[in-house]
Amino acid sequence: MYAKFCSIEILSSYIKEVSVGDMLTVQALVTNPLDWQHFYEKISSIKKGDRTDFMVVTGEGDRLAGQGDVVEVEKWSNKGHYGFKIKLHIRKQKSLTDRRTRAPKKPPAAMAAAPAMTAAGEKAAAAPQVEAPARLAPPEAVMASAEDIASFKEMLKGSLAMDIPA
Repeated sequence: MYAKFCSIEILSSYIKEVSVGDMLTVQALVTNPLDWQHFYEKISSIKKGDRTDFMVVTGEGDRLAGQGDVVEVEKWSNKGHYGFKIKLHIRKQKSLTDRRTRAPKKPPAAMAAAPAMTAAGEKAAAAPQVEAPARLAPPEAVMASAEDIASFKEMLKGSLAMDIPA
């Protein structure tokens, strides 16, 4: 998990809860007083109603980015444990996960080459189409002869692969 908003970056080691819906809620727990001092300075500058950009990676790996308004900022300390909770009302949201899941690409043979037009409006010669190679059937088990192995070793002589001890 990861969250970044209002000039604060919160790593997964601090995040205890992230919930996303119409509201984005991030709750963090800090045990190191020096880290808390860093967060406290940044959280103290956040005011209710501030507009901010955000980027969040949820526990499931979904990446969300967008804009929102700060609705609530809460901070607390309890026996050496410090924490804060920030709620944002989401105005715009975009899932960045969609960028990673794309439809499979078409093979080059399936795409049709469109003829180019010259300035006079005449059709230019279409680019030659390259035929896709036929799919190979899986090879059946073939025994290599001593002659084949010797010719293969001769071919590899002087290559890096032969320098590696077996």
